[in-house]
Amino acid sequence: MKSATNLNLPASRGRPDLRDVVNKTWDVVVIGAGVAGSVTAALLAERGKRVLVLEKSHWPREKVCGGCLSSVAVQMLKRAGLGSALRRSQPIDRAVWQVGGQSIDLPTAGGAAISRSDLDAALVSCAVDRGCTFVPGVAAKLLPSEDRDSYRSVQLKIEDSNQTVLAKVVLACDGIAGTSMEAENWSQWKIARRAWMGVSVTFEDRNAGPIFAAHRSGFRTGSIHMHIGNGGYVGVVRMQSGNIHLAAALDPARGRDEGGPASLVRNILNSCGQTRLPDFQNLRLRGAGTLTRRRLHLGGHRVLAVGDACGYIEPFTGEGMAWAIRAAIAVVDVLPEMEDWPANLAEQWGQIHRNLIQRKQRWCAALRPLVHRPALAALAVTAGRAVPAIGQFLALQISPSDLSTPQGDFA
Repeated sequence: MKSATNLNLPASRGRPDLRDVVNKTWDVVVIGAGVAGSVTAALLAERGKRVLVLEKSHWPREKVCGGCLSSVAVQMLKRAGLGSALRRSQPIDRAVWQVGGQSIDLPTAGGAAISRSDLDAALVSCAVDRGCTFVPGVAAKLLPSEDRDSYRSVQLKIEDSNQTVLAKVVLACDGIAGTSMEAENWSQWKIARRAWMGVSVTFEDRNAGPIFAAHRSGFRTGSIHMHIGNGGYVGVVRMQSGNIHLAAALDPARGRDEGGPASLVRNILNSCGQTRLPDFQNLRLRGAGTLTRRRLHLGGHRVLAVGDACGYIEPFTGEGMAWAIRAAIAVVDVLPEMEDWPANLAEQWGQIHRNLIQRKQRWCAALRPLVHRPALAALAVTAGRAVPAIGQFLALQISPSDLSTPQGDFA
């Protein structure tokens, strides 16, 4: 059993006695302690709900992620009273797109770069401070129910034993790789044809070689560098610690042809003029499943999917986490009193999610062909350099800097 210090939780609130966890009915059980899950839990606890947060990984843990938050994501966290979670972040105000030998520098003021282990641990700590109970290292799945039931049963696999908790509401926030809802008939994924996969890695600057030295390559603290090449695109950012974080979206077929993800990442960076590279074969690239997917239905009886568990599309410059935060804020307002469960609530949540989240993903969907085809990306870079207003417009649509902009508002 991990100590409170190892869990990155307040010293007075380590892992709870599991007998206290299973021997009660919770208002809400949140499955998954990522951005969507921890923000949702913190907001519900602030409203006085008894919230249990379950996380399958041991804690803290790293996730495949670009490591960046857009300005809107930063603002939403602050408005939710969770700005302290960004204490270890590095401010981001520029995005540099590179295609072959061309590049364009775009403003993205107000964003932040932070490792997912730091961000998620800080958000969970905020949730615990507000009264949530957090249990890591537990695999959870929904058990079958009847529509007349006033609760849902969640099975917990803890080491070699199975336990059950009861919840008036279950929020599945376990992302695209989550399995908590696999027994629910409505929860199947629709995966895009030829969907790409995600990989990421963080490593010390001394391993990076001259490529990432600010005085040689122009890679600056406070900037995201996006490298677009055949078979994928690679984002690079320097964290507050000075470490380098790299995340990529890759064509799996191309990766197989070129000897694996590490080789493809190297080749993409090479094509953008980055020739002095670390030995990616010796770095542990973390992989995610195919990225672009969605669920046709977002809930069932006393359960709703939130965040990436609803669907995912290749994001840019931190918008993925903005969508998760926005969904967390929205679902808290959607939930009824815990004793009631309207028969059409899942459909209502689906409509709200489409209006609030999916319409904001359309720009990323529209731009996906651009970053999938270096020739088109090169034309866009050329146009943006010739007419700065084009680049500024695209930067605003991809990563809005203000909650009052059309793509950045709450409504």
